[in-house]
Amino acid sequence: MILGVQELKALIKEKNLIQGLDESDINFEGCGVDLRLGELHEMESGEGFLHINERKTPNYKLVAKFEKGTSNKVKLIPGKFYIGVTHETINTPVDLFGWFIPRTTLYANGVLVQGIRTDPGFNGKFKFFMFNTSDRPFEIEMGSRIANMVFHTVQGKTNLYKGQWQGGRVFIKEKEKQIKQD
Repeated sequence: MILGVQELKALIKEKNLIQGLDESDINFEGCGVDLRLGELHEMESGEGFLHINERKTPNYKLVAKFEKGTSNKVKLIPGKFYIGVTHETINTPVDLFGWFIPRTTLYANGVLVQGIRTDPGFNGKFKFFMFNTSDRPFEIEMGSRIANMVFHTVQGKTNLYKGQWQGGRVFIKEKEKQIKQD
């Protein structure tokens, strides 16, 4: 079952489902709540890998960060790969998971945005990738609404997220061992 706006408002207020929403900026659209672009990182150098027991990401540089009351616009360069991070923090309880659904304006301009879900037990800022597939730069303002998060109920037992991305970590700077869930 998908949660409606009234249920979301109650969970945000009573259980801190989403932190960092400003009353003047909060936007409920359809059956979800909009999330804003808080940080933007550009893939810079180095190699990444994903092995059975270890993994690492390439190096990234911070391009821009949202600061309330400041207009900060960034151009996404064609062919460049970016990691975005939401301004808001998601605190997904044991009986919910959230789908990240990018705004259509991005697709209409040739910008692919992909984020998957927040598992039950995930706490942190949500990260996603952005890739400009068009042949022209695309300007985006930090703090703009980037996607809608729709929350679904989970029936039955879940395994709480205990992964290494907990807390909203964005990159793996050094080679690390992967952990397995219960």
